[in-house]
Amino acid sequence: MRGSAVWLAIALTGCTAAGVAPPGPASVAATVARGVLQQRLLLTGEIDAAASVELSGPRTQDWNLAIRWLAEDGAEVRRGDRVIGFDTAAAIEAIRERELAVIEAENHLVEQAATDEVASDDKSFEVETQRIAVAKAKLDIGVPVHLLSRREARDFELALARAEVALASANADADAAVRGAKLEAEVGRIALAKAERSLQAAQAQLGGLELVAERDGIFIVSSHPWEGRKLRVGDNVWPGLPVGRLPDLSRLVVRARLDDVDDGRVRAGQRVTCVVDAWPERPLPGHVVAVSPVAHEVAHQSTRRYFTVDIELEGGAPAELRPGLSVRVEVDVRTTEDALLVPRAAMILGGDTARVKLANGDTAEVVVDACSAQQCAVISGLDEGAAVAVDAEGA
Repeated sequence: MRGSAVWLAIALTGCTAAGVAPPGPASVAATVARGVLQQRLLLTGEIDAAASVELSGPRTQDWNLAIRWLAEDGAEVRRGDRVIGFDTAAAIEAIRERELAVIEAENHLVEQAATDEVASDDKSFEVETQRIAVAKAKLDIGVPVHLLSRREARDFELALARAEVALASANADADAAVRGAKLEAEVGRIALAKAERSLQAAQAQLGGLELVAERDGIFIVSSHPWEGRKLRVGDNVWPGLPVGRLPDLSRLVVRARLDDVDDGRVRAGQRVTCVVDAWPERPLPGHVVAVSPVAHEVAHQSTRRYFTVDIELEGGAPAELRPGLSVRVEVDVRTTEDALLVPRAAMILGGDTARVKLANGDTAEVVVDACSAQQCAVISGLDEGAAVAVDAEGA
């Protein structure tokens, strides 16, 4: 038995040395064949609605507003449901101040009217006094001339002239007082109306600090403009900043991100395959509708940029899809028909030349047209049917 074992070991060693044994596990053989090479670019994105009702920060006297209440992200809401609430302390304080301003304007109008009435009565009394003086002067000047001395007659004439001038001045003052009273009253009414409008605006702003759903649907919380997260209670927002939205679920699209290093590789009209992470077994065909003309920051003050790629799903979106679901997008960048395909694991790429590892241990220099993640299309340097060596890990 010992002899049999020794002869068996010698036989196996001889087979290996002679090269009859199969290749080791380090590499396997593959055959070069013709086929179709599809170059695809992978993008990440999410399901989104083509149209949404935006709920933004309202315009108030204070630029910043703190969020005090926020509906849950993705919550189903009914029309009229409260979804966003802002801090009302400043608005309530403004209403109180403007209520006091209205009261002060009303009091000033009443006081001014009373003051003007007293002044008008004084002016009327002065007019009446001067009218009596004119009447008295006329009586004096009506005395026969032969009963008066020449000097007395001149004094009476002068007194009448002075009384008439004083009466004219009193009438002018009375008319000016009446016009001034009307003007002051008009100014007071304008000030009161302005204070009332300011109060109404403050009350309207208070009402605008609570936003409700304009229709049935789901509520999506917007992202913070530079912190890369969803807005939450306590965050400060400003007028016009989107805080939430109500997407229109009747038409869903995919919005993906294209890194700026791949600018120009994706264009409108290209075919894509969308794989929703929640349902990887159900790929959805689609096509690129548009690519944003301007790149956006990935985060605040980040050097990385991306373009937004809008993708329309063909045949409509499944009913179970919802905005916010993550999607992997495979964009068909280029398709090469009847290409001589070599496994990429058999390629030696780098430098100015490309080489292929052959099954016999040699390498061959080739000209490469294009490569995908798994295969390369070779233009020359290799024949169809050639055997190449592929690393076992890449087989």
